[in-house]
Amino acid sequence: MLGQHIRDQHLRNFLAGSLCGIISVSVSYPLDMIRVRMAYITPESGARAERVRVVARMIYQEQAHRFGLFNFFRGFPLSLVGIIPYAGVSFLTHEYLTSLARGRFAAVAAMPADAQQAQVHRRRRKKPELRAWAELTAGGLSGLFAQTASYPFELVRRRMQIAGAHSPSARVSAVQIARSVWEQAGVRGFFVGLTIGYVKIVPMFAVSFYTYEKLKALFDLD
Repeated sequence: MLGQHIRDQHLRNFLAGSLCGIISVSVSYPLDMIRVRMAYITPESGARAERVRVVARMIYQEQAHRFGLFNFFRGFPLSLVGIIPYAGVSFLTHEYLTSLARGRFAAVAAMPADAQQAQVHRRRRKKPELRAWAELTAGGLSGLFAQTASYPFELVRRRMQIAGAHSPSARVSAVQIARSVWEQAGVRGFFVGLTIGYVKIVPMFAVSFYTYEKLKALFDLD
């Protein structure tokens, strides 16, 4: 097993999160491409919004690649690069913060001992339960750090995804878009909209990791 050759727990958490992210983005990327295009295409007043099938056909018929299916993967290599800090940092941060909560800050973050003692006879889980606010805080902060680390990749990727709506036959590279962003706004240009991203990501990660931990407790998993 790979884990037997990597002793650093934080590195294992980072690699596990990164590999999960790579697999998930590989499977879902064409759907994300269609979603971004549908959000970008604004229907005229009184006109009906484009359906999924229509948008998918439009993407497939673009002349940027010889094979139409490749059009659904505009910006995909960049997504693989960006998902490594996104998923890796989120899992690394969450595991680190929850370990701190169970260790150094157990007095305020962990559930009272008497509340856990009532269930210990019928459970095999060794990790102490955390209070709801501690779980939510750890999840929210993991999303904040992950979003910050990966946002420049996400910004360039989304611009590549919508590039086909402007020039269906053109193949725009990540380097070209990154250079354009740099020339227009410098470093700050790669973080435009990051604050709005926090509004979505922080509560989403908080609820996601909270649910994940509660389900592990329900099924008696460490």
